[in-house]
Amino acid sequence: MKALLRVFLLAASVLMLCSPAMADYPERTVTLIVPFSAGGGTDSVARVFAPLLADALDANVIVKNVDGASGTLGTAEAAKAKPDGYTLGFIPIGPMTCQPNLRNLPYSIDSFDAIANVTLSPVLFYTAKSAKWNSMQEVIADLKANPGKYLYGSSGPGGMPHVALAATMEALGVDVKHMPDKGTGPAMKSLASGVIQFYADTPPILQQYDVKALAAFTEERIPSLPDVPTMKELGYDLQFSVWRGIFAPKGTSPEIIEKVAAASKKAVESPKFQEMAKKLKTDPKYMGPQEFSKFVASEFTKNGKILESAGLKK
Repeated sequence: MKALLRVFLLAASVLMLCSPAMADYPERTVTLIVPFSAGGGTDSVARVFAPLLADALDANVIVKNVDGASGTLGTAEAAKAKPDGYTLGFIPIGPMTCQPNLRNLPYSIDSFDAIANVTLSPVLFYTAKSAKWNSMQEVIADLKANPGKYLYGSSGPGGMPHVALAATMEALGVDVKHMPDKGTGPAMKSLASGVIQFYADTPPILQQYDVKALAAFTEERIPSLPDVPTMKELGYDLQFSVWRGIFAPKGTSPEIIEKVAAASKKAVESPKFQEMAKKLKTDPKYMGPQEFSKFVASEFTKNGKILESAGLKK
């Protein structure tokens, strides 16, 4: 009986010690690891989001760039961080759901607790502005008539451009080989020079490079691009997006996850973030822990199947 009482008192004391820590979180600076270099799309969104998250948490939030290996170095660092809520990952689709399907990494989606999705951007099918095709129907007809003649590019193996276009070529039943580059900039040079003929990426590409969009990988037409048909309209139900969200190392307390999620929701829905996201050509899209966790798992499975069909899955 006395032994049971001692166990009860010990458990109670542990709870008393832990509860104030949860209630007082955060008591110091929170670091958001961005697994890409400064100035890129994910970094730009993170730097708009971080001060708004800081306001909502009433704490200092800083962005730390850990670039390398297609985003996997920074993602691995976020995964191995102490699960105390003070180091979080601001991670997009590629290193979270594509790269783990390609190769053995020191992390998987099970290494994280999903907290909140922040943005979700549509993906478009591009060709050079000077290219001979003016519609997706023309592209499809040409690809079917000339197997093996053309190439599609990407910013690197296993990224969203690669996944989207591999799925497209398989759905079309055409022979188009993949030529990866090291980043979007080099891929755009390859597109402009005619080394590759097709590319897939988010809407900002339209403003940044001499390209034209022939189709959208969306459920419905994009309001700002009403003349661009969806692949679904053309008979191919292919939908892809580039999303970015906050993740905590596995084992982070539910109280901290809920607190960061609530603060993220407030930040995403703030007028300032809505305005800045529009300037960055991305769409604010909040998903809470449960919804986001299910979404990430489904994306991992979907992208794994696509990469496997392309002969790339590990």
